Amino acid sequence: MTWMELPLHPMKEWDEEGLANWAVALGAFFMEKGIPMETSLEYLPGYQIVKLEQGEKAGELLVSSSERLLVLMGLSLKSYSDWDFMNVLSQFARKMGAMALRTQVSHIAEKEFWQRRGAIEIPDPVPLQEDIQKRLVEIEPLYKQSLLVRYREKPALCLEPIFCNGRPEGIVSLAARRLERLLGDGSPVGFASRISAYSPWEFNKAQWDDLLAYSRLEAYEILEMLVLESLPVHSRFSHKD
Repeated sequence: MTWMELPLHPMKEWDEEGLANWAVALGAFFMEKGIPMETSLEYLPGYQIVKLEQGEKAGELLVSSSERLLVLMGLSLKSYSDWDFMNVLSQFARKMGAMALRTQVSHIAEKEFWQRRGAIEIPDPVPLQEDIQKRLVEIEPLYKQSLLVRYREKPALCLEPIFCNGRPEGIVSLAARRLERLLGDGSPVGFASRISAYSPWEFNKAQWDDLLAYSRLEAYEILEMLVLESLPVHSRFSHKD
């Protein structure tokens, strides 16, 4: 199947808090069109999944908060009601503040539908045919406390801060220790990682581990900066060493 992405002109900033209401509104749209579709919402680090179920037919709408991207999976356009749904979905995405909507197409009519609306074809990622070079790994803030790891100046991994049962092996990060005090009762802070939707590559386990290892210390420093910036001014000074 081919992936198509529709760039959007969001009507406002990203409205992650309104996602639950947004999912309910989608369900109401289906009911209005006489389509018995059930919607449910699942939260995971850095993204949410809106499950769309119609009898034995099911799809998912993956909502990536860190990349302001909606990805529709498992549903294809087969009738006029489906076309209506896609049009409404695009409008909802814009109102929610999404930057893009991505979907798979299985036949030429679907592809033409999205191309007429300005969608572009997204090439499949290819395996990276080299060892990770530390000097080519960069990291930057993405959205709220999410981080983006770049390789060769291209998106590679998204990192989402989480509490862990243990600390990672390797060099001790003083920023990580300060974060433990800032964010809780001293519980270890780590990162959940996933591949960026815009990565041109697929990574094997060794490459993935190297990307994390080479970006880890700076990731903690950037996260500490983001957390401190989100605190009231008087709290920032009280947490300094």
